[in-house]
Amino acid sequence: MLSYHDTASVALLQSTQFGRQIEVPLSESPEGAQAVVELLASDVARWCRKVAAEPLPPAAVPGANDKERSQLAALGGLARAMAQRTGQENVSRTLPADVRSWLAEGPEPPLELTNRLLACIDATVDPLALIYEKIVAGHRRRQLGTFFTASSVMAYIKNVLASALQTAPSTVVDPGAGVGAFTTAALDWWPNARVHAVDVNLVTLGLLAVRPKNSITNTGKQSRLKIRQQDFLSWLGRRWPAEHRPRLILGNPPYTRHQQLSAALKKQAQEACADVAPGLRAGLSTYFLAAGLRSLGPQDSLCLLIPHNWLEADYGKSIRRYLWAAVNRRVELHIFSNQEGIFSGAQVGAMVVFVGPSVKKIEPMVIHHVGGNLTEGFTSVNSFPLARGSAPLSAFNMHTWSHKNGSRPRQKDTEVPLGEVVHIRRGVATGANHFFLRSLTDRQKLDSELTVRAISRLRDLNGNILDRKAHDDLSDSGISCWMLALEENSADTPAVASLLEEGIKEGIHERYLCKARSPWYVLEKIVPPDLLIGPMGKEGFRIVINSAGAIPTNTLYGMRMRRHDGTGADVNRLAEWLAGSSGQDALRMRARRHGDGLLKLEPGSLATVHVPRHVINS
Repeated sequence: MLSYHDTASVALLQSTQFGRQIEVPLSESPEGAQAVVELLASDVARWCRKVAAEPLPPAAVPGANDKERSQLAALGGLARAMAQRTGQENVSRTLPADVRSWLAEGPEPPLELTNRLLACIDATVDPLALIYEKIVAGHRRRQLGTFFTASSVMAYIKNVLASALQTAPSTVVDPGAGVGAFTTAALDWWPNARVHAVDVNLVTLGLLAVRPKNSITNTGKQSRLKIRQQDFLSWLGRRWPAEHRPRLILGNPPYTRHQQLSAALKKQAQEACADVAPGLRAGLSTYFLAAGLRSLGPQDSLCLLIPHNWLEADYGKSIRRYLWAAVNRRVELHIFSNQEGIFSGAQVGAMVVFVGPSVKKIEPMVIHHVGGNLTEGFTSVNSFPLARGSAPLSAFNMHTWSHKNGSRPRQKDTEVPLGEVVHIRRGVATGANHFFLRSLTDRQKLDSELTVRAISRLRDLNGNILDRKAHDDLSDSGISCWMLALEENSADTPAVASLLEEGIKEGIHERYLCKARSPWYVLEKIVPPDLLIGPMGKEGFRIVINSAGAIPTNTLYGMRMRRHDGTGADVNRLAEWLAGSSGQDALRMRARRHGDGLLKLEPGSLATVHVPRHVINS
């Protein structure tokens, strides 16, 4: 009997797999199972480093360095051993040539390591994905956009498809298949479907192919699993049209950012997407979405787990127009909470987009907000339908959805837009904060009227009131919080002339914003705002009362009351409401969600926040 005992496991689960009895080292608790698989992945990575195999060529796994490609080459031996132990000796016959070579040339691993991997293969935490993550650093996985999908996310997607997909697909394609979470699920969910795993990464394809759960597809006259070492956009144009219908595009496309896409690849992607092509700042997953939408036939569907940047970004306009106009297809957008990291090593806001087959009736677009976590699972905490058919929305966000849905109309007698209460503007754009913001020591060398109180970062401030004492505390701590307030003739002062000479030596006068000013050292004069707000945050937005009259830089927004009550109580009431739960909810509703989980407010969106009238009128 094969056995492996480890102190990290709380209990051993007896299992019969692969025709032999194995003691599977899986804990009864999720934390214990995670610990066991983590230990296994570390041991596999350590063995791969130790054997020092000849590195795979750079083109085989773009982004990985020489050491990582050496370890990935060794991993081919473990994949081969796993296939042999599970009776898949002939699996390589159906694989692409590069994948076959990877399996054949890898070194022989210890039997104990192979057995441990097989014993953990069905754990909640995918050991194959974790091994790959242990070998290739997160920032180097970004070139191929290789990030893996947790089982709890897969369970949520299964529920989405069970509810929305009325007919089982005959063909499923997994774009950017990785180690095969979606491929394996598709083989399990639809026993009669042919499943294509498409990826350019030979290592992840090889791991996918030898996964024991997929072994049943490699028996008989024709395998249901097709391993395709190809670019998905090329495969979609050449192979997709001939596949049996109904077809489904299902997967987690590569999260490759637009900066990492070559001009040639962007051109190819634009051509593949044709009239649905996004702007050139789109990442690879957005191109996959656009090309997938364009390729859908009347019976076909699409379900992709992707970043949600395209919902509001300018480059996503064409996709939003397509979805808004596709009124005969059911469209569902499932948006995960920004507070929950869905992918290890990637700070991206995630969503599931589902597009169903064409029907004869007009279908709604349904928006779901997804709550939960990776351990306990996910669920739709609230949802609402949007009727389409009118002009497309400028962006897909809570502001435009709420306006279209009519779920939160402005009540003229009880609410007023924030822009009618305050003047909103960005702070002063200096062009070089490190030069134009001076320390207390610097200020003491100048005439006092040549500087004004200023602030560029709210995180330096203790508390939410910036009065003179609080500003003096910042100044005394060494923070540069005095802004130069020079006039054209200030250069006649020796101390100023010396300071400006230092700036010229540093090239400050040639910077874009400085060069546009005449003279370059005279900054814009603005009225000090009553309130300050940080435009970005992960959970909310900080509100500060600016009783010191400090001038913000353009890293902050300032709000100045249009009408004062003379006591300051109106400023305090507005600040209290904005900082409270209702105000923060209203601000988040208007914010744009970025891929790294940040929320960002633009001045125009901030002006549309609805403020209860009782907050304005005492």
